[in-house]
Amino acid sequence: MGPRDDPERCMWNADSEQLRGGRVTRVAMMREKSPLRFSEVLDLWREDHTFREFFSDYLSKLPYGSFRWETPPITNRTVDRPFEFVAIDAPNLERAVDANAFANQFRAAGALHSVLTFPNLRGDAIMIVPAPRAQVSAYGHLGAFLRLAPPEQCDQLWQAIANAIELRLGTAPLWLSTAGMGVAWLHVRIDSRPKYYAHQPYCTMK
Repeated sequence: MGPRDDPERCMWNADSEQLRGGRVTRVAMMREKSPLRFSEVLDLWREDHTFREFFSDYLSKLPYGSFRWETPPITNRTVDRPFEFVAIDAPNLERAVDANAFANQFRAAGALHSVLTFPNLRGDAIMIVPAPRAQVSAYGHLGAFLRLAPPEQCDQLWQAIANAIELRLGTAPLWLSTAGMGVAWLHVRIDSRPKYYAHQPYCTMK
């Protein structure tokens, strides 16, 4: 039985909708036919390798070479809403990767840490950043990372995201996304406002 026939893996599926002429894909994650809540996805990112593998594989096969990834805001009151995200076609992310973007953080962390979590310079967002563990081209954006980086590092990224959100979840909304136009190295943002969001419905969602 191959990995795609794994009965646990087959539990998971996705319900997708094309928006803006196919430039945006909105996705809900499902356990068989039941939508997963955000709280469940956080638990699965943290604890379930099979789900993390499914999630990475699904994103890696989206019909965009490069894309932005955004979720609705979450608080401790809304974390039990159905989980969804959008992937937004972003061909402008296909550019030279800046290997020096987070070099100071990588040096300080040392070789043992494949994924780093630290505040941004302004202190109003948390960054989750993979360290270089493959060819530099694997780190330009989320699509490249999920297709080219070591599978265990992709796995660790989702765990780090879940852990960082769990530590900060409260009454103030958190926006989870990747943007990437300012810094040419993949960094996931947990932000206090939708500073770089492109999907406007999520910017105003309560």
